[in-house]
Amino acid sequence: MSLHLSSDSNARVNIHTNELVARTGIVIFLWMIATIAWLLNINNLLEYFVAIFNPCTGDCLNLYQPEKWSELRWIVAAFLGLLSITPIINLQIWVFSKPGLTDSEQRMLRLVLLLAPVLFLIASYVTIAELLPKLYSIGHAVHSDYGFVTKYDAVSLIYFAMTLLWIQTLVVISSAVMVCSGLTGNLDSSNANWWRLRVYGFTSLVSILSHYDRTTNGMIITLATIFVVELISRPWTTKSPKYDVKLRRSFTEEGEIISNLELVCGCVNGPIPQAEQCLTI
Repeated sequence: MSLHLSSDSNARVNIHTNELVARTGIVIFLWMIATIAWLLNINNLLEYFVAIFNPCTGDCLNLYQPEKWSELRWIVAAFLGLLSITPIINLQIWVFSKPGLTDSEQRMLRLVLLLAPVLFLIASYVTIAELLPKLYSIGHAVHSDYGFVTKYDAVSLIYFAMTLLWIQTLVVISSAVMVCSGLTGNLDSSNANWWRLRVYGFTSLVSILSHYDRTTNGMIITLATIFVVELISRPWTTKSPKYDVKLRRSFTEEGEIISNLELVCGCVNGPIPQAEQCLTI
């Protein structure tokens, strides 16, 4: 039994499924085109980043695994292609999801779709352009102080940067969902575990599958990602709910079961009202 309002669209499940498949197909097709476009110019881009990450002035870079370099070219091109079509992906998500969301959920989704890309671009610039080159230079200085003959693998330099970018992607998306849910009133201590199950479950699945060849690394990265997101969203996961809703069942003198819905508004100051002071429906 379901409640159907006059404003609801009378659409079957297969109609929504067909729409989802169609929109997903459009996104995948555009992703392939964007990936191929980046792949045609990926050599110049990788050369630029290798020059940025190179910690020494001499000839200390080598390519120890040529087959890994070819694989890395495709990975970087696919990642950049995905970033290039992010506005289209967000538009498809918004158009598909909007009819089935409440007003507060629409505000939450709109905030996530606008906030997540901006935060990711800022974090990526700080990490790739500022943080990583300094870390590589510090590591090279330590090696030189010990008197080591330094030789670095170009694949490892780029692969580590890609790993950080992918972790940032998961952290930014998950944090944006949790924070925006809290800001719009959809997340509090009463439903925090349900939000954790959805957000952390998706994050864990994507993270572990991304590191299927390195299970231990995948688990460590997954746990670290969840820990960071939990810290960021802590103010909202521990927030008291605006409404305290309880369903209390009782028997009448005739033996009938009566269900009383007790609703306590969060605007009540002082101690929580007793049962007889609650709004009972």
